[in-house]
Amino acid sequence: SNLSTSISHITLPPHVLPFACYLLRHCSNTHHTPPHHTTPRYTALHQTALLCTTPHEMAVTRRAHKKGGSEGGDAPSDAVDALAAEADAKAKAEAEAASNGTHEMSKPKTKFQKLAVRFVTGGMMAAVLYIVVFHVGHLGVAVALFGITGGLFKELVDVGYSEANTERALPFYRSLQWAWFMVSMSAAYSLEALNAPLNLTSFLKRLPFLNDTAILKFVPMVLDARQYHDYISFLGYSVAFIVTVLTLKEGHYKTQIHILSFTVLALSLFVVQMKMAIFNVFHGLFWFLFPLLLVAVNDTFAYFSGFTMGKKIITGVFLTLSPNKTWEGFIGGGMFTMVAGWYLPSLLSTKWLACSYSDIADNGLDQCVVASHFISDPGTGIAPVQYHGLVLALFASVVAPFGGFFASAIKRAYGLKDFATMIPGHGGFMDRLDCQFLMAFFTWVHLTTFVAPVTPFERAAQLVSSLSPDEQAKILAMITP
Repeated sequence: SNLSTSISHITLPPHVLPFACYLLRHCSNTHHTPPHHTTPRYTALHQTALLCTTPHEMAVTRRAHKKGGSEGGDAPSDAVDALAAEADAKAKAEAEAASNGTHEMSKPKTKFQKLAVRFVTGGMMAAVLYIVVFHVGHLGVAVALFGITGGLFKELVDVGYSEANTERALPFYRSLQWAWFMVSMSAAYSLEALNAPLNLTSFLKRLPFLNDTAILKFVPMVLDARQYHDYISFLGYSVAFIVTVLTLKEGHYKTQIHILSFTVLALSLFVVQMKMAIFNVFHGLFWFLFPLLLVAVNDTFAYFSGFTMGKKIITGVFLTLSPNKTWEGFIGGGMFTMVAGWYLPSLLSTKWLACSYSDIADNGLDQCVVASHFISDPGTGIAPVQYHGLVLALFASVVAPFGGFFASAIKRAYGLKDFATMIPGHGGFMDRLDCQFLMAFFTWVHLTTFVAPVTPFERAAQLVSSLSPDEQAKILAMITP
């Protein structure tokens, strides 16, 4: 009791408080199994326990008291609920203070420290991106995007795990979500419209462990097997659906339906979009790197514009969902992004970035043919790709940021600062790529509609080139009068 009174009324140094909390928890059962009566000692101990309680522990404590309240009367439960509500309100106030810039973490010194951490880790990410794009190439980027897709889903699964399955009461929580992920990936990678633009036969010939005879047998087998891909994906969907229904547990229906809805939403945000990004990569690394840089430019200059001029010109709230966002940041980021959209294409129109994977692999880098939209007009010095760049830059400035706003809404709903802590100063994959999903989607739509639409002839040519010589002869006989 004396210890609890001391902690309750004296502001302890940060390095002392954990030791005091340790003593309190081991000298009293109050934090976990409180007596079923209200006394000054009971109240003091519980007020002290609030100092040593994390939000996760408070949620568990609240549920425990709700279960035990019927045995010992309503007074203890009401008292604990009131204290829990007080702690929740305090935590919410601190979160709001941090987001509004009034928390101690928003002091100028801390801001510059955070900026330095973001700058260093940002430079490291840029170095990794440079190595993968310019030294590993198309296949390396595609494999990285495939792996990042799994990392993104893991972060979103972890978001709801601590809240929805704190006491491990929900059966197959993670297993079911990963089953739905595998079904979604199978369906997305079987869509003909998203197939990477490469010649299957030529691709297999470059593999060292396959000879020409094996390729002639393997390619038709792969093409024949593709007709069963949708059927297999649907069987996986059916199994996942049945298991999901069978694992619905009485008393947890609402939570489980909430989890399923969140899972479907999460999958709709990035699975197909990341496959579109892979398509863009094989069409040319330019269509992966350029949109990515546009979002990075917009994010960076929106941050600096808001940091230096935020609410000095326009005092109105830009978005209540993200109080730190300002009109100056949104407009400043957009202006710099439009400039980048015009000038960056000229800097990125190299053969390595502009040529497709198939062209470089079949003809070599020196012999690959750069598409006409990358070539500047002799009279004006302007390349058509610069106009495409302005369109993509406008989208990156106006629409893509809303991917980040939506991610902020998810984090606020679950009381998170970041989705993960893997990247110091930046969070996780979702924190860094929340705007890139929309950008990859739009790039694919713009690319396949206005820049390089795939004609029926090109699709037919790709299929015919993948056939065996006997099958090609049959097609030639079919079309020859």
